[in-house]
Amino acid sequence: MNHFANEQAKETGDRIGVDWDVFSLEEFTLGMNVELEHGSHDPETNITNDDPILTGKIAFAHLKEIPNYYKLLEQIEEEAERD
Repeated sequence: MNHFANEQAKETGDRIGVDWDVFSLEEFTLGMNVELEHGSHDPETNITNDDPILTGKIAFAHLKEIPNYYKLLEQIEEEAERD
């Protein structure tokens, strides 16, 4: 697995209790895709083995702290690339 679509992210979020009135599907999907960094692409750091529930829980944990965590992360990474 190298990408989660909105449909799979929605299904995962429903299963782990994401409140869609609080968190956007777009942000959650982005988060799940970012958190694939903890998956099978790097055997040395593989924690989730691309499991959607485990990946979704990591994304959900970040979003519970900062609801736009992944948009902010994108901005920080873009700024760092410019510097």
